[in-house]
Amino acid sequence: MDWYIGQEWNDRVRGLSKKVLNLQFQHVEKPLTNSTVLFEIYKPCANLDGRPSKYLGSNKIHMPQILEMGTAVTPIDCYLEILLQQFLPGETAACSIATKSGECLQFELKLERIISNTAIEKMTADEVFKLSLRYKDNGVVMFKPHPKFAFDYFVRSAKLLITYKPFDKLEKKTNGIDGIDVEKLFVQVQTNLAACLLKEKRYEHVIYHTEFVETHDNPSEKSIYRRALAFYCLKEFEKAQKTIERVPNYEEKREFVKLLENITSSWKTSNAHYKQVVQRMFK
Repeated sequence: MDWYIGQEWNDRVRGLSKKVLNLQFQHVEKPLTNSTVLFEIYKPCANLDGRPSKYLGSNKIHMPQILEMGTAVTPIDCYLEILLQQFLPGETAACSIATKSGECLQFELKLERIISNTAIEKMTADEVFKLSLRYKDNGVVMFKPHPKFAFDYFVRSAKLLITYKPFDKLEKKTNGIDGIDVEKLFVQVQTNLAACLLKEKRYEHVIYHTEFVETHDNPSEKSIYRRALAFYCLKEFEKAQKTIERVPNYEEKREFVKLLENITSSWKTSNAHYKQVVQRMFK
């Protein structure tokens, strides 16, 4: 496979690239999103400059490392997972990661071998549930410092769970997981997606992802608050108010009281403005 040497791969959206330097051919297989791999860093990472990474530190050079896909909780390691998914076993390549500040992280690594490479569609319901839970937990860890990476994890988690709808068909005895637990996790993921979407001011999407608030007997206060806030930002003041009123003793909860005050104030202003417009129309 001499033709493979020098081949390049680029992901311009993420700022990732690799160029094949050598290949000790084993077989044609690339790591999947749920793989575990053994790899080695051959050259120190240029321009890492204190950016957190479990794998690219100077103390990791020429040290065999095991990486399980879907476990990264720093941006650099998330990108490293994506890069490794483009490797063949036995491949050595020069890799680069472009940063927002204009710097370029450069390093060389070799994928020694793929330890496990199970496709999602061949996993059991219980295994998929655990993977989805891991994605959700990683998203929670990354939400404050890196909300876009958290959003990606939450989306991946939700996509895994959606394949098992309707959840009430799942049974512990036959599937290894109870449908109630799957639905509970799915609702948590939807609530977390809503938090990410609020940051991006995608309020209609927040309404969509919190639709379960209208049908569940006891939705979480977080999900109710985020749905009410989205209605408020869309100037759907009546819906926002009614959503808040679903919370028991909301008058005693500072966040809800503050939001309700904002709703009431904006609603009055909106009504006053409407009256002025109507009056001008009929003068």
